[in-house]
Order: sequence, then structure tokens, then C-alpha cells
Amino acid sequence: MKILVFADFHGNVNSLQQAIDISRREHPDKTVVCGDLFGWSSPQQVAELVAELDGVLYLVKGNNDYATAESFLPCGMEDSAIMYHFGRTLFFTHGDRYNSMRIPPMLHTGDVLVHGHTHVGRLQLYNGLYIANVGSLSRPRDSAPSYMTIDEQGITLKLVNGEILKQLDWQ
Repeated sequence: MKILVFADFHGNVNSLQQAIDISRREHPDKTVVCGDLFGWSSPQQVAELVAELDGVLYLVKGNNDYATAESFLPCGMEDSAIMYHFGRTLFFTHGDRYNSMRIPPMLHTGDVLVHGHTHVGRLQLYNGLYIANVGSLSRPRDSAPSYMTIDEQGITLKLVNGEILKQLDWQ
């Protein structure tokens, strides 16, 4: 099982095309976009590109995603996505509501919180929880356009070319 994670495209079609290329290279079983999908470009153009991502698609609503844009999408946007893989609960959110400073109450030791919102990629083990910020392909604030994979080994933060920035293995 491999889960591919992106966030904070803000309608940047060039970054969405990069994400499509990454998804074809990574061959994920599931792809999650942790919010702020829409922005600069037309919602229809963004939706057409998102539909090309590989794997079962999960779209999480960000603070810049508007209900009018959702009507173009191949699936609905939710406030969060919750999965159970690798012997743990994975909670995907945008990051404006839940993040490393505000943990969802349903998570316990060994579980995973995945978010975006800050545009800075980061992996940490904090009080027994795995906290993963995917960063952003289109508008990184740490000058490193990034995405994330989650698999049986753990969580990996990567650059656009697939180079590993940081890895956090399951304990």
C-alpha cells in the first residue's frame, strides 16, 4: 500500500501537472490532496487535472476551497479523510483547524496526523504521534517544493524529482 499526498496547489496548473507526473512515477494506491486545491486558475481546469492523478482520490477541503469550485470535481471534498493502514489511524486534514499545535482528539499513540496549510514540509514524532506536513509544490515557503508518500516503511517527504528530503520510519 502506498499513499501519495499533496497540498496547497492554489490553482497552479503547472504544479498540478508536476503532481500528475509524480503520481505516474510513484504508482500510488491512494492519493490525498490536503486542501487549497483551487485559486489562480479556472476551477474547471483544476478539476480536469486532478482527475488525472493516479490511485483512489481523496480531496480534503482547505480554507481557500470554495463550494462553487467543488461542482467541477470528480469526487466531493471533505473536511478530513480518515484511514486505517499500517496498524494505525491516519488523519488527513488541511491544517487550518488541526495541526501540530491542535491535535484531533481521536488520535492516540502511534497514529498519524497529515496536513498542509503552512507550505513548509516537516516530519516529526511528537508525544507518540507522527505529525507530517506535506508542504507545497506550488508555493513552498521553505524553498523546497515537496510532496509525501506513506507506506509500510513510514512517511517520506520528497522533492519534485523524487529526492528524499526526510524520512520518518514507523517505530
